[in-house]
Amino acid sequence: MIKQFIPQEICLKCQSCCRFSQQDSIWSPALLNEEVQGLLKNRIPPLVISPNKRIRLTHLSGQSNLFCSFFNLQDNKCKIYALRPFECQLYPFLINRKGKKVFLALDLHCPFVEKKLKTQEFKEYVLYLTDFLNDSPQAEILKNNPQIIQAYSEALDLEELKI
Repeated sequence: MIKQFIPQEICLKCQSCCRFSQQDSIWSPALLNEEVQGLLKNRIPPLVISPNKRIRLTHLSGQSNLFCSFFNLQDNKCKIYALRPFECQLYPFLINRKGKKVFLALDLHCPFVEKKLKTQEFKEYVLYLTDFLNDSPQAEILKNNPQIIQAYSEALDLEELKI
């Protein structure tokens, strides 16, 4: 598990993540190979996982956006929080590809991190995440799961990763 930066009570009040404007959004959570197997073992319906190892997005009645299939709109919580994918644990931080380089990046749409961007707490967390992701087991997981590394055009690159 990744140590979380954003306090849970703040996340639960937010109306930003887990919502998408289009079906094939680059922002929809990609799954690690082992997460696909773990979800299937926990009786998550295979139809929720797309062939490109992403969580399928769904329309909820009366809503214009699409939502993660595991998002509960009534309480703003994840139905599989204990099993939530690596990308969800990492968010609002992202693994961003720019050419042949890979970066720890940040989605600036998160209101909490936007306020914390210049704080020492933020800088320390970025160092923690960079060290965590550059550690051999994590770096190997990222190498073996290229679907998790995306080219986010609207992300702020923070640190280059050694992948």
